[in-house]
This record gives sequence, structure tokens and C-alpha cells, in this order.
Amino acid sequence: PPPPPMTKGPMKDVKPGVPGEILAEFWRGVPGEKVSDLTSNPSFPRQPTESCLLKTFESPSNHDDNYGTVIRGYVHAPATGEYLFWIASDDSSELWLSTSDRREQKVKICGVNGWAGPQQWEQSPDQKSQSIRLEAGKKYYIEAVHKEGGGGDNLAVGWRLPDGTMERPIPGNRIS
Repeated sequence: PPPPPMTKGPMKDVKPGVPGEILAEFWRGVPGEKVSDLTSNPSFPRQPTESCLLKTFESPSNHDDNYGTVIRGYVHAPATGEYLFWIASDDSSELWLSTSDRREQKVKICGVNGWAGPQQWEQSPDQKSQSIRLEAGKKYYIEAVHKEGGGGDNLAVGWRLPDGTMERPIPGNRIS
């Protein structure tokens, strides 16, 4: 499918709402393959080149080189229990989750050092989080930071629900 429509610069009026979409921001023209190449760039985090809303926790694949991405928003826990998270990306990425809906409480839970193919969830043990307890009906701040150098590119986040159901990538009804 074609990539979602992009807005130049940051989306200023995006506010947490009902599930259905999650914010993706892009920084174009940033060389390197490591997350630190993005996070140390002078335009990061306040001046993305483009932004859009995604219907699942997955960015378009194979659409550019030398860029960075941050997908951020909330995941909505459908049940109380233990969750596992995965991230797949080309090139490197980090997945951060908060213990609440507050961004300031986020901690890194997993990542990709190098690359993994689209939805290639099991290439490295570092792609998978430890078990994390979430409560039904609550929303939790989540953030995926991704850096692409050259060649193929992709980013997706998935989870396993307490009943064992895999949602990879996390669907729109669970994100906002």
C-alpha cells in the first residue's frame, strides 16, 4: 500500500484520543545507522521533517534512506496481565514504555542493534521485552525510535496479550 499522507513538520494539534491511530514523525537527511545518530542530531526532537498518523504500529517499508523515525502515543491494555513486546526494524531501533500515561516515566524495554527484516520478530533476543504487567482499561505511553542508513527499511512493534494472542504489529484499536 502507498505510504500515509505526510504533513511537513510536526503535527501541532495531535492530542491523545480514542484508539485508532498513532503519531509517526520523520527526520529526513540524517546519516548513520544508530539511534544515537538521530537523537544527537540538532533537529531532534523538536523539528521533524514530516509527520503522519498510522493505522497500525508499523511504518511504511522501503521508502527512503538516511532518516530517523519516532512513533509515539499510547497503547491501551485490553486485559490485566503479563504482556510481551517486540520490535523489528532496519536499521537499529529502541522501544520505550511508560508505567503510566506519562512520557517522563518511560524506560527502554527492547531494541534492535543492527537490523531485522519486516516483521522479523525473532532475529535477536534483544528485540523482545521482559514480561510487563499492564492493567485493563489503562493507557500507557509508548515510543519507538528508529534510525535507517541505507538499503531496505522498516519498523514495526508487536505484543503478546495475557491470553497468549499475538498482535504483531499492534492494531489500530489498541493505539492512540
